[in-house]
Amino acid sequence: MYNGHKKYALFIGRWQPFHNGHKYLIDKVLAKGENACVAIRDTEISESNPYNAGQRVEMIRRVYGNKVEVIVIPDISSINIGRNVGYDVNFVEPPSEIGEISGTNVRLGKDNNVPPEVAEYISLLRATLWLTGLPCSGKTTIAKRLKEELDNRGFKTVHLDADDIRNKLNADLGFSPEDRKENLRRVAHVAKLFNDNGNFVIASFVSPNEEYRRMIKDIIGNFKLVFVKCSLEVCEKRDVKGMYKKAKSGEIRDFTGVSAPFEAPSEAEIVIDTEYCTVEGCVKEVLDKIGVRKMTNIPHCLLGRA
Repeated sequence: MYNGHKKYALFIGRWQPFHNGHKYLIDKVLAKGENACVAIRDTEISESNPYNAGQRVEMIRRVYGNKVEVIVIPDISSINIGRNVGYDVNFVEPPSEIGEISGTNVRLGKDNNVPPEVAEYISLLRATLWLTGLPCSGKTTIAKRLKEELDNRGFKTVHLDADDIRNKLNADLGFSPEDRKENLRRVAHVAKLFNDNGNFVIASFVSPNEEYRRMIKDIIGNFKLVFVKCSLEVCEKRDVKGMYKKAKSGEIRDFTGVSAPFEAPSEAEIVIDTEYCTVEGCVKEVLDKIGVRKMTNIPHCLLGRA
């Protein structure tokens, strides 16, 4: 790799995911004062290669920042080296405790050979971000923008929205307390299934009380609650469908905020106030709070084919 006359020790691999065995090899080079370049093979997404190229770039950057160069290369079937190529081809024999690291076990979470920064990131890739708040507080709008931002950062993102679920998967349910609970129970299990298959889930549901939200968290596990805060008065002004008006006139029964209660969450990990903050400001705050950093210098076509 040419970069201002610098020379690099080149490491080529899948890095699925980046673990302490990989780190040992790179640290050896850096300790000698050499430059390191990590080349990531742009492998097809599969059970044995669950992370796209952009996600693997981020794993390495979380450990090294800008201390190493990271590039994405097409997948390869062989490496062919001629005579007198002008550089050394080295085989590094790692110590036994490093050499015995199983990439498969690391992916399955069966050992702890992942740097803490990478473990935190991998956990984030398979989390559910649950947006709760009054009707018309801005949950769906925020969720859609979050999905756009996370997709651009290489996440495999799924958005579950109340209107879509109610009209399709859970069309058999009404809005009684029992049906509300069953609706959310089903959605939580769907979110969990998506998480288990490597997806980041954004769910936007009123989920009006602490009991329901505790149930959701118990089912999903890897769960972060976002309270989309907004006053009832402002929510009513934003209501282009006229639902609040119909609820007050009795046309809609069991409507949250009018004829059904809403309990503001006491333990939300993130609180955004859509009454006073712009959509972009709220999205930025959420991304900052969950620890997502913007990935740069990655060609969009190489962010993976998930």
